[in-house]
Amino acid sequence: MVGLGVWLFASIDWDTVINLSNKPGQILLDTNNKETAKKLERAIVFTVYFFAPVILLLLAGLGFVLLRRRGWMLASIAQALTMLACIFFYGDSRPWFVYPIIAYSILMILLLNSRDVRAVVHRRSLTPTEARPEIAHGE
Repeated sequence: MVGLGVWLFASIDWDTVINLSNKPGQILLDTNNKETAKKLERAIVFTVYFFAPVILLLLAGLGFVLLRRRGWMLASIAQALTMLACIFFYGDSRPWFVYPIIAYSILMILLLNSRDVRAVVHRRSLTPTEARPEIAHGE
């Protein structure tokens, strides 16, 4: 998703975009080219919609390593937010790259909810007296 954001911002013709603000710390952009304005708007909307899911996915990756249950929950929420952002982003400009992201999110949600992943994530740590070979190996 970060690569798509970079691609969207790189596809803008920045030579036609003009900063109209004279005040420091304030940016007011304008362009006479309608296509460039549409690309700029699309890139900004993509960044706004997908910023939270990207941060949650990074936290979910760390959560799987450190805290299994919370990482699983963060990953599930992040995938749901990614699909929601795709639906919102699709409504206006209908970009081609939304379909693979939605398909990936659906597959990840199915994988996260599979029996094997849930068994590993929700398994509590066993004391040595409780550990039996069939429980310890997940069979």
